[in-house]
Amino acid sequence: MHDVMVYGAYLILNRNLLCYNISQKIFYFKLFLNLFRMDIMRHTLGRAGCYMKEFMKKIISDKKRCVIACTVTVLVLVLTVTGIVTVSLKNNRKRNKDNKNNIVAETVNVKPVQETTAEETTEEQTEETEEETQETEEETQETEEETFQVVEENVVEDFFENEISTEDEEALELPTRKLTSEFIPYDGKKREITCYGDSMMQGVGGSTAGTVNGQSIYGCTAPLMIEKLSHIATHNLGIGGEVSTQITFRAGGIKVYLDRDITISEGKTAIAQLKDEDGNTFTNNIYSGYTNDSDSPGQMYIGGYLCDVKNAGNNQVQINLTKGYAAYDNGDATNIVVYNMETESITNNYSKISVSKEIKVSDTEPNMDNIEKIQETTSVQSPTESTTQGTTEGTTQGTTEGTTTAPTEKPTQAPTIGNVTIKSGTQAKTRASVERSNNDILILEMGSNGGWENDYQQLILQYDDIILNSNCKYYIIVGDTDDPGTSLADDNQGECNEDGSYVGIGDTAWEAALREAYGKHFFNTRTYMIQNGLADCGLSTTTSDLENFRKGNISKQLRYDWTHFNCYGYYTKGIGIYKKGVELGYWS
Repeated sequence: MHDVMVYGAYLILNRNLLCYNISQKIFYFKLFLNLFRMDIMRHTLGRAGCYMKEFMKKIISDKKRCVIACTVTVLVLVLTVTGIVTVSLKNNRKRNKDNKNNIVAETVNVKPVQETTAEETTEEQTEETEEETQETEEETQETEEETFQVVEENVVEDFFENEISTEDEEALELPTRKLTSEFIPYDGKKREITCYGDSMMQGVGGSTAGTVNGQSIYGCTAPLMIEKLSHIATHNLGIGGEVSTQITFRAGGIKVYLDRDITISEGKTAIAQLKDEDGNTFTNNIYSGYTNDSDSPGQMYIGGYLCDVKNAGNNQVQINLTKGYAAYDNGDATNIVVYNMETESITNNYSKISVSKEIKVSDTEPNMDNIEKIQETTSVQSPTESTTQGTTEGTTQGTTEGTTTAPTEKPTQAPTIGNVTIKSGTQAKTRASVERSNNDILILEMGSNGGWENDYQQLILQYDDIILNSNCKYYIIVGDTDDPGTSLADDNQGECNEDGSYVGIGDTAWEAALREAYGKHFFNTRTYMIQNGLADCGLSTTTSDLENFRKGNISKQLRYDWTHFNCYGYYTKGIGIYKKGVELGYWS
């Protein structure tokens, strides 16, 4: 039958050679070849079968030969199967390795959500050999080393001299204001330092591990570094999450008044409303200005009396005299009893850290066991207030510094008295604004969380109000530390300028506005940290850092998250503010 099919195909191909088109001819020609090939195999297998039959007859007749033949047959089968399995595993290994490399490449370039998808891959990938896993880890490590390659110091110097923009953006128009950028030389009077701000002043993110010159800087904050380097008691009144209006109120920049007459005592309360200068009802969660008052009444000075104030609902407040402080007259600033840190208590384990050639730290200071001790001594608590920390958008565990609360000492002239009447229109002042703002060198940082309606003029007037109402001549305005285009509060600037260029170490519009408004008093934190941050901390500059610097971004080595710093970031920030104070003559 098979011979007939081959012969038939041959006849069809021969007789119709001229009748069919080229594709049909090719089809019949292939058919003929296949049939012919099958015919040859049939005859070959037939002959092989005959030979095998004769061979088996001879082997069976000889038992010894039979055993040898069976053994050889088994070995051949084993070797054949082994070869097939080996080839299959090799192909699978190559296929898995290619898949793994593709996954690694995709993981580097996709968003975090896609990283999870990459991890949830097939079971085939989880069953890779140890050798493949090690190879992948080595490749990933090599990629990271290439991405974060350390650059030489001369390359960094050349970069800042020739390869980064120093052009300032144009500052928007300044508001009509009473305060000027005039610089007043320091009068030499002994003062303490008070730092108002949000979480960036409080130090959220600083409870991270880090060392400088072998000394731990765990829990470092900018105020702590300022205190260490200046040897002046420094109060950290930074509270995380606060907008600029809340900080302005705590520091005394927003004036509020009673809307009615009230009669109160230590045991008798009254209900009233606080009105600002425009007649708007004003409420806040923090009336003392020191710390979070949500768990206890805040303390304000009203008509010469220290009063407990807390929210009573419906935009009203409940007011009574503070026990033990009732007759305290704050009319004379010299009568105010404030916390005064002894010189010995401000030392810590930073005494061996050399922060800069321009900054000298005494070698005679005794070391403390760790930074937390000084954090405990700089945080002061009133017996009538809780030690609750400020509400933060990212409070870290282990932070012991928190915010400075009110003094512990009571005035000597504080007898218990009966009812007192305070007239409508009497100004109510936060305790911090009376005890700190009116007496100290002020370091002010605000605006990162909003509260100024994306209007630089409004933010500048808020700063002005704090300085003017406190009658403060000695102050430092600290610039925002968000990377260009990332600030939630500032819609006026993006990552790039209008022409597509990056700002680099030039001033953004926000920074330029503050610089024009406050002159020498303005400290551009972002540009300082780009130029000096890594060197201050003894960290190496990488190629990734240079790319960030070109965009005007602070090194990620100094970051805790997208907005806050780690201990290194706060360490160098404090050094920068200290240097600005030296420049202004506030300390040496």
